[in-house]
Amino acid sequence: MTLILSEKDVEGLLDMDGVVAAVEEAFRRKGLGEAENYMRTRTRGASSVLNVMHANLPYLGRAGLKAYLSSKSGTKFVVVLFDAADSTPLAVMGADMLGRFRTGAASAVATKYLYREASGTVAIFGSGRQALTQALALRSVMSVDEVRLWSPNDAHREAFARALAEKGFRARACGSPEEALRGAVVATTITSSREPFLDGAALGGVAHANICGGNVPAHAEISADAVASFQAVVVDDLPQAKFEYGDLVRAAQVGKFSWDSAIELGAVVAGRPVPEGRTLFKSGGAAIEDVAVASALYEAARAASGFPDVRLT
Repeated sequence: MTLILSEKDVEGLLDMDGVVAAVEEAFRRKGLGEAENYMRTRTRGASSVLNVMHANLPYLGRAGLKAYLSSKSGTKFVVVLFDAADSTPLAVMGADMLGRFRTGAASAVATKYLYREASGTVAIFGSGRQALTQALALRSVMSVDEVRLWSPNDAHREAFARALAEKGFRARACGSPEEALRGAVVATTITSSREPFLDGAALGGVAHANICGGNVPAHAEISADAVASFQAVVVDDLPQAKFEYGDLVRAAQVGKFSWDSAIELGAVVAGRPVPEGRTLFKSGGAAIEDVAVASALYEAARAASGFPDVRLT
Protein backbone atom coordinates (compact mmCIF):
# COMPACT_ATOMS: atom_id res chain seq x y z
CA MET A 1 0.00 0.00 0.00
CA THR A 2 1.21 3.47 -0.89
CA LEU A 3 0.71 6.31 1.56
CA ILE A 4 -0.61 9.55 0.10
CA LEU A 5 0.31 12.71 2.02
CA SER A 6 -0.95 16.14 1.03
CA GLU A 7 0.99 19.34 1.65
CA LYS A 8 -1.22 19.90 4.71
CA ASP A 9 -0.45 16.39 5.98
CA VAL A 10 3.28 16.94 5.54
CA GLU A 11 3.21 20.29 7.29
CA GLY A 12 1.49 18.71 10.29
CA LEU A 13 4.17 16.03 10.55
CA LEU A 14 7.27 18.22 10.13
CA ASP A 15 9.46 18.85 13.18
CA MET A 16 12.58 20.94 12.63
CA ASP A 17 14.78 19.13 15.14
CA GLY A 18 13.88 15.83 13.51
CA VAL A 19 14.48 17.21 10.02
CA VAL A 20 17.90 18.54 11.01
CA ALA A 21 18.82 15.14 12.48
CA ALA A 22 17.68 13.31 9.33
CA VAL A 23 19.60 15.67 7.04
CA GLU A 24 22.73 15.48 9.20
CA GLU A 25 22.70 11.68 9.08
CA ALA A 26 22.13 11.71 5.31
CA PHE A 27 25.22 13.87 4.81
CA ARG A 28 27.25 11.72 7.19
CA ARG A 29 26.32 8.60 5.26
CA LYS A 30 27.12 10.30 1.97
CA GLY A 31 30.53 11.21 3.34
CA LEU A 32 31.08 7.58 4.28
CA GLY A 33 30.06 6.40 0.81
CA GLU A 34 26.84 4.87 2.13
CA ALA A 35 24.36 7.10 0.27
CA GLU A 36 24.23 8.08 -3.38
CA ASN A 37 22.98 11.41 -4.67
CA TYR A 38 22.19 12.24 -8.28
CA MET A 39 22.18 15.84 -9.40
CA ARG A 40 19.09 17.72 -10.54
CA THR A 41 18.13 17.46 -14.20
CA ARG A 42 15.78 19.81 -16.05
CA THR A 43 13.47 19.34 -19.02
CA ARG A 44 12.26 22.57 -20.62
CA GLY A 45 8.97 23.02 -22.42
CA ALA A 46 7.34 25.96 -24.15
CA SER A 47 6.20 27.52 -20.86
CA SER A 48 7.39 25.18 -18.09
CA VAL A 49 10.44 23.46 -16.63
CA LEU A 50 10.35 19.99 -15.08
CA ASN A 51 13.03 19.41 -12.44
CA VAL A 52 13.91 15.91 -11.19
CA MET A 53 16.46 14.78 -8.59
CA HIS A 54 16.90 11.40 -6.94
CA ALA A 55 18.90 9.50 -4.35
CA ASN A 56 19.41 6.03 -2.91
CA LEU A 57 19.90 5.66 0.86
CA PRO A 58 20.76 2.00 1.61
CA TYR A 59 21.19 2.73 5.33
CA LEU A 60 17.46 3.47 5.46
CA GLY A 61 16.48 0.85 2.90
CA ARG A 62 14.87 3.67 0.92
CA ALA A 63 15.26 5.35 -2.45
CA GLY A 64 13.27 8.14 -3.97
CA LEU A 65 12.94 11.15 -6.15
CA LYS A 66 11.69 14.70 -5.98
CA ALA A 67 10.06 16.22 -9.02
CA TYR A 68 8.71 19.72 -9.43
CA LEU A 69 7.24 21.64 -12.31
CA SER A 70 7.61 25.40 -12.66
CA SER A 71 5.25 27.33 -14.93
CA LYS A 72 3.49 30.68 -15.06
CA SER A 73 1.05 29.26 -12.50
CA GLY A 74 3.82 28.65 -9.96
CA THR A 75 5.74 25.58 -8.83
CA LYS A 76 4.39 22.30 -7.47
CA PHE A 77 6.56 19.73 -5.69
CA VAL A 78 6.19 16.00 -5.04
CA VAL A 79 8.40 13.28 -3.52
CA VAL A 80 8.00 9.60 -4.38
CA LEU A 81 9.53 7.23 -1.80
CA PHE A 82 10.37 3.58 -2.52
CA ASP A 83 11.31 0.55 -0.43
CA ALA A 84 14.74 -0.34 -1.81
CA ALA A 85 14.38 -4.02 -0.91
CA ASP A 86 11.18 -4.91 -2.75
CA SER A 87 10.57 -1.84 -4.97
CA THR A 88 7.29 -0.98 -3.26
CA PRO A 89 6.29 2.68 -3.72
CA LEU A 90 5.87 3.54 -0.04
CA ALA A 91 4.61 7.10 -0.31
CA VAL A 92 3.77 10.01 -2.55
CA MET A 93 3.82 13.32 -0.71
CA GLY A 94 3.66 17.04 -1.27
CA ALA A 95 7.15 18.48 -1.01
CA ASP A 96 6.90 22.27 -0.91
CA MET A 97 7.06 22.62 2.89
CA LEU A 98 9.33 19.59 3.07
CA GLY A 99 11.74 21.43 0.78
CA ARG A 100 11.68 24.57 2.90
CA PHE A 101 12.49 22.58 6.03
CA ARG A 102 15.26 20.49 4.48
CA THR A 103 16.91 23.55 2.92
CA GLY A 104 17.00 25.23 6.31
CA ALA A 105 18.26 22.01 7.86
CA ALA A 106 21.18 21.80 5.42
CA SER A 107 22.25 25.31 6.47
CA ALA A 108 21.93 24.28 10.10
CA VAL A 109 24.09 21.18 9.62
CA ALA A 110 26.72 23.22 7.80
CA THR A 111 26.68 25.87 10.53
CA LYS A 112 27.00 23.24 13.25
CA TYR A 113 30.12 21.73 11.71
CA LEU A 114 31.72 24.82 10.17
CA TYR A 115 30.91 27.66 12.58
CA ARG A 116 31.28 25.42 15.64
CA GLU A 117 30.31 28.04 18.20
CA ALA A 118 27.41 27.88 20.63
CA SER A 119 25.86 31.27 19.92
CA GLY A 120 25.97 34.40 17.83
CA THR A 121 24.06 37.03 15.88
CA VAL A 122 22.70 35.92 12.51
CA ALA A 123 22.09 37.98 9.38
CA ILE A 124 19.45 36.66 6.97
CA PHE A 125 19.05 38.04 3.46
CA GLY A 126 15.67 37.36 1.88
CA SER A 127 12.15 37.36 3.25
CA GLY A 128 10.40 34.86 1.00
CA ARG A 129 8.93 31.44 1.71
CA GLN A 130 12.30 29.84 2.48
CA ALA A 131 13.54 32.48 4.92
CA LEU A 132 11.65 31.49 8.08
CA THR A 133 12.85 27.89 8.02
CA GLN A 134 16.45 29.09 7.76
CA ALA A 135 16.05 30.87 11.11
CA LEU A 136 14.17 27.98 12.71
CA ALA A 137 16.81 25.49 11.62
CA LEU A 138 19.73 27.60 12.83
CA ARG A 139 18.06 27.78 16.24
CA SER A 140 18.23 23.98 16.35
CA VAL A 141 22.04 24.03 16.36
CA MET A 142 23.00 27.30 18.09
CA SER A 143 21.67 29.98 20.37
CA VAL A 144 20.61 32.86 18.11
CA ASP A 145 21.27 36.12 19.95
CA GLU A 146 19.53 38.23 17.31
CA VAL A 147 18.38 37.93 13.71
CA ARG A 148 19.26 40.96 11.62
CA LEU A 149 17.43 40.77 8.30
CA TRP A 150 17.39 42.54 4.98
CA SER A 151 15.48 42.16 1.73
CA PRO A 152 14.83 44.74 -0.98
CA ASN A 153 11.14 45.22 -0.15
CA ASP A 154 10.53 47.32 2.99
CA ALA A 155 7.12 45.83 3.73
CA HIS A 156 8.32 42.26 3.25
CA ARG A 157 11.26 42.60 5.61
CA GLU A 158 9.13 44.27 8.28
CA ALA A 159 6.58 41.47 7.98
CA PHE A 160 9.35 38.89 8.25
CA ALA A 161 10.70 40.58 11.37
CA ARG A 162 7.26 40.33 12.94
CA ALA A 163 6.97 36.66 11.94
CA LEU A 164 10.32 35.93 13.57
CA ALA A 165 9.29 37.78 16.73
CA GLU A 166 6.16 35.63 16.90
CA LYS A 167 8.45 32.58 16.85
CA GLY A 168 10.41 33.88 19.81
CA PHE A 169 13.35 35.47 18.01
CA ARG A 170 14.84 38.83 18.79
CA ALA A 171 14.64 40.22 15.24
CA ARG A 172 15.39 43.51 13.55
CA ALA A 173 14.69 44.60 9.97
CA CYS A 174 17.64 46.55 8.58
CA GLY A 175 17.74 49.25 5.93
CA SER A 176 20.79 47.91 4.09
CA PRO A 177 22.86 44.72 3.74
CA GLU A 178 25.72 46.46 5.52
CA GLU A 179 23.53 47.26 8.50
CA ALA A 180 22.30 43.67 8.67
CA LEU A 181 25.87 42.38 8.71
CA ARG A 182 27.07 44.74 11.42
CA GLY A 183 27.85 42.48 14.38
CA ALA A 184 26.68 39.27 12.63
CA VAL A 185 28.92 36.20 12.79
CA VAL A 186 26.73 33.90 10.68
CA ALA A 187 25.04 35.02 7.46
CA THR A 188 22.47 33.22 5.33
CA THR A 189 21.30 34.32 1.89
CA ILE A 190 18.06 32.88 0.53
CA THR A 191 17.03 35.17 -2.32
CA SER A 192 16.17 34.98 -6.01
CA SER A 193 18.85 37.52 -6.93
CA ARG A 194 20.39 37.18 -10.36
CA GLU A 195 23.36 39.43 -9.57
CA PRO A 196 25.61 39.52 -6.48
CA PHE A 197 24.53 41.95 -3.79
CA LEU A 198 27.24 41.09 -1.22
CA ASP A 199 30.97 41.46 -1.79
CA GLY A 200 34.02 40.44 0.16
CA ALA A 201 34.21 43.69 2.12
CA ALA A 202 30.59 43.44 3.26
CA LEU A 203 31.06 39.86 4.43
CA GLY A 204 34.44 40.50 6.01
CA GLY A 205 33.23 40.22 9.61
CA VAL A 206 31.28 36.99 9.09
CA ALA A 207 32.80 33.75 10.38
CA HIS A 208 30.45 31.49 8.40
CA ALA A 209 28.05 32.05 5.50
CA ASN A 210 25.31 29.85 4.06
CA ILE A 211 24.64 30.84 0.43
CA CYS A 212 21.37 29.17 -0.50
CA GLY A 213 19.45 31.22 -3.03
CA GLY A 214 20.56 30.19 -6.52
CA ASN A 215 20.79 26.80 -8.19
CA VAL A 216 21.20 27.94 -11.79
CA PRO A 217 24.47 29.25 -13.28
CA ALA A 218 22.91 32.60 -14.20
CA HIS A 219 22.13 33.49 -10.57
CA ALA A 220 24.56 34.60 -7.86
CA GLU A 221 24.14 36.27 -4.47
CA ILE A 222 27.77 36.97 -3.61
CA SER A 223 30.65 38.24 -5.72
CA ALA A 224 33.71 36.32 -6.86
CA ASP A 225 35.93 38.25 -4.44
CA ALA A 226 33.53 37.31 -1.62
CA VAL A 227 33.97 33.63 -2.49
CA ALA A 228 37.74 34.13 -2.51
CA SER A 229 37.67 35.70 0.96
CA PHE A 230 36.68 32.44 2.66
CA GLN A 231 39.33 29.92 3.64
CA ALA A 232 37.05 26.90 3.14
CA VAL A 233 34.28 26.46 0.56
CA VAL A 234 31.90 23.57 1.22
CA VAL A 235 29.08 22.32 -1.06
CA ASP A 236 26.22 19.88 -0.66
CA ASP A 237 27.03 17.96 -3.87
CA LEU A 238 30.14 18.67 -5.93
CA PRO A 239 29.01 17.43 -9.39
CA GLN A 240 25.82 19.47 -9.08
CA ALA A 241 27.74 22.50 -7.79
CA LYS A 242 30.04 22.55 -10.82
CA PHE A 243 27.03 22.59 -13.12
CA GLU A 244 24.54 24.82 -11.30
CA TYR A 245 25.94 27.06 -8.57
CA GLY A 246 26.43 30.45 -10.15
CA ASP A 247 28.31 32.04 -7.22
CA LEU A 248 31.05 29.43 -7.50
CA VAL A 249 30.91 29.02 -11.29
CA ARG A 250 31.52 32.75 -11.76
CA ALA A 251 34.32 32.80 -9.18
CA ALA A 252 36.02 29.85 -10.88
CA GLN A 253 35.73 31.47 -14.30
CA VAL A 254 37.66 34.55 -13.16
CA GLY A 255 40.29 32.61 -11.21
CA LYS A 256 39.01 33.50 -7.74
CA PHE A 257 38.12 29.92 -6.81
CA SER A 258 39.34 26.43 -7.71
CA TRP A 259 37.02 23.45 -7.75
CA ASP A 260 39.92 21.34 -6.49
CA SER A 261 39.65 23.13 -3.15
CA ALA A 262 35.91 22.51 -2.69
CA ILE A 263 34.87 20.16 0.11
CA GLU A 264 31.61 18.22 0.27
CA LEU A 265 29.55 18.70 3.42
CA GLY A 266 29.20 14.94 3.76
CA ALA A 267 32.97 14.59 4.13
CA VAL A 268 32.96 17.21 6.90
CA VAL A 269 30.10 15.57 8.79
CA ALA A 270 31.78 12.17 8.40
CA GLY A 271 34.92 13.49 10.11
CA ARG A 272 37.15 15.21 7.57
CA PRO A 273 39.02 18.09 9.24
CA VAL A 274 37.93 21.55 8.16
CA PRO A 275 40.64 24.17 7.55
CA GLU A 276 40.85 26.92 10.10
CA GLY A 277 39.41 30.29 9.21
CA ARG A 278 36.21 31.59 7.68
CA THR A 279 33.88 29.11 6.00
CA LEU A 280 31.29 29.25 3.22
CA PHE A 281 28.60 26.67 2.53
CA LYS A 282 26.98 26.82 -0.89
CA SER A 283 23.66 25.00 -0.87
CA GLY A 284 21.62 24.21 -3.95
CA GLY A 285 19.56 21.36 -2.54
CA ALA A 286 20.47 17.67 -2.69
CA ALA A 287 18.11 14.76 -3.21
CA ILE A 288 19.58 12.86 -0.24
CA GLU A 289 17.99 15.55 1.94
CA ASP A 290 14.55 15.05 0.37
CA VAL A 291 14.65 11.26 0.58
CA ALA A 292 15.92 11.23 4.18
CA VAL A 293 13.23 13.64 5.34
CA ALA A 294 10.52 11.87 3.32
CA SER A 295 11.50 8.59 4.97
CA ALA A 296 11.19 10.13 8.43
CA LEU A 297 7.79 11.61 7.53
CA TYR A 298 6.64 8.24 6.21
CA GLU A 299 7.52 6.59 9.52
CA ALA A 300 5.75 9.34 11.46
CA ALA A 301 2.64 9.04 9.31
CA ARG A 302 2.51 5.26 9.67
CA ALA A 303 2.71 5.67 13.44
CA ALA A 304 -0.25 8.04 13.33
CA SER A 305 -3.68 7.43 11.81
CA GLY A 306 -6.02 9.03 9.34
CA PHE A 307 -3.71 9.07 6.33
CA PRO A 308 -5.11 7.57 3.11
CA ASP A 309 -3.24 4.92 1.20
CA VAL A 310 -3.84 3.31 -2.17
CA ARG A 311 -2.84 0.11 -3.89
CA LEU A 312 -0.68 0.48 -6.99
CA THR A 313 -0.61 -2.49 -9.35
